[in-house]
Amino acid sequence: MVEITEVRIYKSKVNGAVKAYASVSLDNEFVVKGIKILEGEDGLWVSMPSRKGRDGSFQDIFHPTNKEAREKIVNAVLNAYKEQL
Repeated sequence: MVEITEVRIYKSKVNGAVKAYASVSLDNEFVVKGIKILEGEDGLWVSMPSRKGRDGSFQDIFHPTNKEAREKIVNAVLNAYKEQL
């Protein structure tokens, strides 16, 4: 499995649901930018980078292919965010 070698957090400058943005380095070879940390009714959650289609729907640009990989990324991002609070 790919190792997360770095997580960078960029706090949002605007008050709202988006609390911060994150970039994640994978194996010191790939960087995924545009990950969002959002606050909803049930607390913080992580949204993968996406783009809006012509029909108004959103499609992920990057996403993990299984639950374990998603949890690994989400946990790394949320832990890095909480460390900066």
